[in-house]
Amino acid sequence: MASGPAVLEVERKFTYGPEAEEMLQALGARLQGRLIFRDTYYDTADLRLTLRDHWLRNRQGSWELKLPFPLPAAAAAGSMATRYRELAREEEIVAALEEALGCAPLGGGLEARLAEMGLQAFASYVTDRKSYAVPGEGLRVDLDQADFGFAVGEVEQVVATTEEVPEALERINHFCVRLGVTGVKKVPGKMTTYLHQYRPQHYQKLIEAHVL
Repeated sequence: MASGPAVLEVERKFTYGPEAEEMLQALGARLQGRLIFRDTYYDTADLRLTLRDHWLRNRQGSWELKLPFPLPAAAAAGSMATRYRELAREEEIVAALEEALGCAPLGGGLEARLAEMGLQAFASYVTDRKSYAVPGEGLRVDLDQADFGFAVGEVEQVVATTEEVPEALERINHFCVRLGVTGVKKVPGKMTTYLHQYRPQHYQKLIEAHVL
């Protein structure tokens, strides 16, 4: 179980081609490593978590819960980025799930409590990821290739407070322009694409709930 503090992730996704790594290196980005991992996502049978934009994930044995956090309208307007608060501590995850699902506090280990909440896997896939750091910018760039045939890039910055988010958005968008990412529509992520391909009813419900 990861035990770090909750963080705020600000990220923007983009499509990429074979020239992406060369462009990143030309912009001073440095390859940090390559990692292959499996993500498995969980929800209730009636989708009470994902319909609230709550994403519970197990990555190679470590649990994480991503929750949306609001921004001032001026910062959010026109942004192609997404913002999530990520919980990695067991007690924080359980407390957030109990609140979201309206559960009374439960005892036992995390897996036992998740089972009592009726959570079950609804998606699982493997990602081959190359990660780059952009010195001096505080940015991370991931190039992901999923095992169901989908590739997506992501520029990300982690911040500690919501006050830092507008500056992070500006930095991410500026770097994307330098990288040649200039689209005005949000690029779907791996989960959105997976649901569209393999769980169309789930996907449609998230569309109707304005989560996707």
